[in-house]
Amino acid sequence: MDTRTDKKPLDRYSVIRTNDVEEMTAAAQAFYGELHFSVPCDHKNFQARGNHCQLNDIGISYVSFRTAVDQTYYADASTYFAVPIAISGAGWGETRGKTVSLEGRQGLIASPGERTALHTGPNFEEIALLLDVGAVERKLTGLIGAEVKGDIIFDPALNLETPAGRQWWRLLCFLIDEAETRETDLPLMALSELEQALIVMLLKTSSHNFSHALNAQRDLAPQTVRLVEEYIEAHWDQPIAIEQLALLTNVGVRNLFYSFKKSRGYSPMSFLKQVRLRHARQMLLRASPGTTVAEIALQCGFCNLGNFAMDYRRVFGERPSSTLKSR
Repeated sequence: MDTRTDKKPLDRYSVIRTNDVEEMTAAAQAFYGELHFSVPCDHKNFQARGNHCQLNDIGISYVSFRTAVDQTYYADASTYFAVPIAISGAGWGETRGKTVSLEGRQGLIASPGERTALHTGPNFEEIALLLDVGAVERKLTGLIGAEVKGDIIFDPALNLETPAGRQWWRLLCFLIDEAETRETDLPLMALSELEQALIVMLLKTSSHNFSHALNAQRDLAPQTVRLVEEYIEAHWDQPIAIEQLALLTNVGVRNLFYSFKKSRGYSPMSFLKQVRLRHARQMLLRASPGTTVAEIALQCGFCNLGNFAMDYRRVFGERPSSTLKSR
């Protein structure tokens, strides 16, 4: 068994550390179905590590290999989209007749019904997602306002170096961080909103056979929504009014609310609250001795301590004072 102790993503949900290829294959098949690993060379030095966290509609894995590895994923009967993303090392994948680079935080989207092969070099690390097909279809139906007829087929290449891709990656990292830092006796249901936002952003930033239907929804104004999100991320610690955001985007308040609700499922002010709660949690986790919850709440724009504590517990599953004590 591999006895390395270095910290890796999702170590709280450790599944396996092994130097046996068959043992790694069996562990992965429990989550990914008919998936097989083979080592083309240096078989004796094979070492693998796997962590997996299952949320509501999304499963997230961390996987690393010390040697070069070939993986074959048969998605014929799968009910998930598989999304491996390189975070260290290099490789490439094949699916739907296309070859996709897996290097420099590039990823691949494998649609159900397709055979996918991954070929990775030594010291390769990846974050892999399993997205429930039904959840993705329901979200797409809500976005386009019509029933999805036929399978959703994504373009296999997932580029996370575009502005939209980087934003999606930041949200994924935040979701992973929240899953790792929760109390062991609390359910993961509170992360559902983050999951849904991740699915929406993937549908809107990736190319697929329903992209034309999303692009036809002029009332979604994705550019306007992204502009507001970027402004909020940059000015979260300053007073922000909805009228100010409407002036920034040159649209009416009503249209701004409508565009946000259609494309994100929540209002711009709800997004502002999410951002401020995220920063408040980070500050609580890193607070110096003597710091109080009230001080941090005020710094993050929450004037009513009772409402702050209630919203914080609803999102993170614990009181802010508990987070402060656990730092």
